Amino acid sequence: MSNYILRAQGLSKSYKEGKGRLSIFDAVDFSLNEGESVAILGSSGSGKTTLLNLLGGLDKPNSGSVWVNGHDVHALTERKKGRVRNEYLGFVYQFHHLLPEFSALENVCMPLLIGKTRKEHAINKSKELLARVGLEERFDHKPSELSGGERQRVAIARALVNDPNCVLMDEPTGNLDEGTADKVQALILELKAQLKTSFVVVTHDLSLARKMDRVLHLEDKSLTDIT
Repeated sequence: MSNYILRAQGLSKSYKEGKGRLSIFDAVDFSLNEGESVAILGSSGSGKTTLLNLLGGLDKPNSGSVWVNGHDVHALTERKKGRVRNEYLGFVYQFHHLLPEFSALENVCMPLLIGKTRKEHAINKSKELLARVGLEERFDHKPSELSGGERQRVAIARALVNDPNCVLMDEPTGNLDEGTADKVQALILELKAQLKTSFVVVTHDLSLARKMDRVLHLEDKSLTDIT
């Protein structure tokens, strides 16, 4: 297991629906190596976001296991699970989920401060990341003062600030206009080329998916490799 940054075995997920249960997927296996990037495609309702949440330890499977850097995530207490997420994983969502009352710099600092990093170091590291994504003039701006593309770049900086082994992205360009989506896509690909971080990207954007190392398809309760 420890040879993989992220690995899932036999994942199944279903939800109660009336008197029965709605099965999302059955016995899904997944693995991700260091520095590898994977896109996951699938129709709406196929369970892509559910799978991403299971891989990130944000939801529990009905059966199966998820290993993050050698840790059996769903066997951990919630507190230890939170530590594993904070240390090894970064998250980027379609809707940026920035804290509206905090500045761009404060939002990016948050994972470091939660991890007990010294404030001075957290600020310096966050400024470095924001500059890297082209927002060196936006440190003190709150999310409401930023464009959609700028907010998503803040979210990407926040996901990377802890130097995670893996970043999980759920439709990172899905809520942006075409021009802004192209710029964010270019940023993701630039960071992918520069960093050793692994990426798992759930997307409908075929042009982005094709630039990943592997493309998987989630459909009919199964995950298949289509590269």
